[in-house]
Amino acid sequence: MQFTNPFFLFGIFAIAIPILIHLFNFRRYKTAYFSNVKMLQDILLKTKRESRLQHLIVLFLRILGIVALAFAFAQPYLPNEKFETQSGNIVSVFVDNSFSMEAQTQQTSLLNEAIDAAKKIVEAFSYNDEFVLITNDFSAQEAQIITKDELLSRLDDIEITPKSKTLAQILHFRKNIAAKSHKTQKIAYFISDFQKSQFDFTPLLNDTTQLSFLIPMGNKGMNNISVDSCWFDMPVFQVGYNVGLTVRISNNGKEEVVKLPVRLYINNEQRALGAVDIKPNSYTDYTLNYTIQHSGIQAGMVEIYDTPITFDDRFYFVYEVAPSASIIAIQDKNRNRYLHALYGADSLFHYESMDVNQINYAAFASAQLIILDQLETISTGLASELEKYVQNGGTLLVFPAEKMNVPLWSAFFNTLNVPNYQGLQTNEMKVGKINKESIYFKGALQKNDSENWEMPTVSHYYSFENKNVSAEDIMRLENNAPFLTAYTFGKGRIVLSAVALNDFYGNAHKNAIFFIPLHNLGLMGQLRNTLFYFIGSNETVTIPQRTLGSEDIFVIKSRNSGIELIPEQRNMGNETQLFLHSQIQQAGFYDVMKGGTLYATLAFNYPRNESNLEYYSEKELEKIAATSNGHIVVLSAYTKNLTQSISDTLSGRPLWRYFIFLALACFLTEILLLRFWGKAKIKKNIH
Repeated sequence: MQFTNPFFLFGIFAIAIPILIHLFNFRRYKTAYFSNVKMLQDILLKTKRESRLQHLIVLFLRILGIVALAFAFAQPYLPNEKFETQSGNIVSVFVDNSFSMEAQTQQTSLLNEAIDAAKKIVEAFSYNDEFVLITNDFSAQEAQIITKDELLSRLDDIEITPKSKTLAQILHFRKNIAAKSHKTQKIAYFISDFQKSQFDFTPLLNDTTQLSFLIPMGNKGMNNISVDSCWFDMPVFQVGYNVGLTVRISNNGKEEVVKLPVRLYINNEQRALGAVDIKPNSYTDYTLNYTIQHSGIQAGMVEIYDTPITFDDRFYFVYEVAPSASIIAIQDKNRNRYLHALYGADSLFHYESMDVNQINYAAFASAQLIILDQLETISTGLASELEKYVQNGGTLLVFPAEKMNVPLWSAFFNTLNVPNYQGLQTNEMKVGKINKESIYFKGALQKNDSENWEMPTVSHYYSFENKNVSAEDIMRLENNAPFLTAYTFGKGRIVLSAVALNDFYGNAHKNAIFFIPLHNLGLMGQLRNTLFYFIGSNETVTIPQRTLGSEDIFVIKSRNSGIELIPEQRNMGNETQLFLHSQIQQAGFYDVMKGGTLYATLAFNYPRNESNLEYYSEKELEKIAATSNGHIVVLSAYTKNLTQSISDTLSGRPLWRYFIFLALACFLTEILLLRFWGKAKIKKNIH
C-alpha cells in the first residue's frame, strides 16, 4: 500500500488527545456510608470494573477513528503494477473528428462531447507531463509534443474533416511523435465512436509498450445510403451520341430502400432521373442514359437525398467531349488509302498521317488512337513514347508488315506485356467468331445480324505466341486463332490485328464487318483523364502540357468557394504532375488553370469509408480489452467524474473511501455506546 499525501499520516499523533482526556477524566470511587440504601435504588450503580471497561472501549474507538481519518486524508492506494509515474508521462490523445462524429445527441454533437471528454482527461495529469494531440487531419501542427495548456487550447479548434485514418495509421503517427520524448511512461487515449471500418485493434493489442484507454462515444448505428462510384460502359464521347453512366449506390442499413430517386446533372442541368430499390446491407448498379449535347469539359454530378448523413449523397465526375476524335497513323511508306477512307473522310475524326521518320511526339498527348501501320521496325525512341502514351490511357492499334524486325518488335511487345507476332501463315481462312459483347461491337449488331454477313476471308495472317495475359477477343478465325484482340496496359489498351489493310492479306480491308470495331476504336479511346478523385487518397494528378516550355505555373481553383491553390508540380516531358499534399478539403469541381487557360477540370469526392455506420459497442470493446493482458482499458465518456476516474485508474486501487467509512463507524459506535449503555442498566434495575 502506498500514499498519495503521506504527510497527513502525522495526524496519527492526534490520538494523544483522547488518551490525555481519558487519563485526566479517570475517577476513583470512594465508599459512602448510608443508614438506609433504599433511598439509592433509582441511582445507577456502577462497579469499578464496568466503568473501566466502558472507558477503554470509548478510548479505543476514538483512537481508531482518528487513525482512520489520518489514513483517509493521506489517500492510500494499492499501486497499479503496470504503471509507474516516477519518470513522467508522454500522453497522446486522439479525438475522432471524422464525418460520423457529426451525429447529433440530445444537446450537442458527438464531436463536442469528445472534446469535453478530452479536456477532462488532460486535467487528470500534471503540468510536468508531455502531450500529443492527434486528429484525422495528421497536420504538421499535430506532429509535435506540446504542454498541457497548449493541448487544452487546441481542443477548441478541432473541426469535422473528410479524412478518416485507420487505427494502424494513428498508432504509427503517434509512435513517430512520441519517439521525440524522454518520458518513459507512454499513455494513449482514443476518443471515438469506434466505427468498425476504421478500427482494427490487432496492432493495438500487439503494442505492449503503452497503456491505452478506449473511450467510446454513444453513437448508434443508423441507416445510410451512399453513392460510391460511377463509370461509363461505352465511353463514346461525341456530340449526339447516347451514353450510359452506371452508378453504384449502397444501402448501409438494415432496412430495404424502395424507389429512391437518383438524379444526374451535367453542367448544372438535370439530364436523367431514375429510381432504385436496394436490399439491406448491399448495393445496386444502376445505369442512367442520356445524350451528349455539347463538346468541351462536362462536369457531372449524381445526387440522392438521404438524411441525416448527407456527405455521401453527391458524387462528382468529369469527362471531356472533343469536337472530333484525334487519330494518328504512323507509316513508313505510302499513305494507306483505306485508313484515310475510314477515318479521314469522317467528320467525327481528326485524322493525321505521320511518316515514321518525322513524328511529332507532342501530338501524342491529345490523340485518342495511334495506329502503327505496317512498320517493319520500331525505334527505341518511338517505343518509349508509345509505352508512356498507353500507360497514361491511350489506345494503340497495330497492323503488321509483311516483313518485321522480330527482335525489336519482341522487345517492344514484352515491355507492354502482350504476345509477340510469330510466323506468317499462308493458308486461306475465314473469320469464324465475332464477340458481340465486346465494347467495340456492342450495340452495332442485332442478335442474328452476323449470320447474314459475309465474313472476311484472309489469305495470309500472323499467328501469336501463347502468353498468359488477360485479353478481350474481338474477332477470331475459324481455327480459333486470334484475329483482332485487345489487351490492357496501365490505363490504356493495345489492339493487335493479325492482318493489315491491303490485298496481300485477303479481303478483310474491304469487308464492312471488320470496319465496325476499327471505327469504334476511334470513338472509344480509353478515357485519358480520370473521371474522379477521392480526397486524401489521390494526391497526384497528371496534366498533359499543351505548350511546352511555358514558365507559368498551374493553379487549381475551386468552383464552389473560389479558393485558389498552387500545388507542387514537376514537368515530366509533355506532362506535368501535380502533388496536392492534402490541400483539397472540400468535395466538388476544381479547374486547373495555367496562364489564364483552362487545362482540365478535376472532380473530388469525400472518401466513402465513413458511409458504413457500424460501430463497436462498449461490451465488444471490453471483450477486446480483456484479451490485452491489462494494457487496454475501456472507460465511459459519460462517467460522472471522468477526471477522478482516470486518476484513480492510473494510480491504482484507491482505499481512502474505506478509511472514511471506518472513521464514521467508530464515531457512530462511540455515540451509541455513551447514550444507551447507562439507560439499559437503569431499565434493568427498575425491573
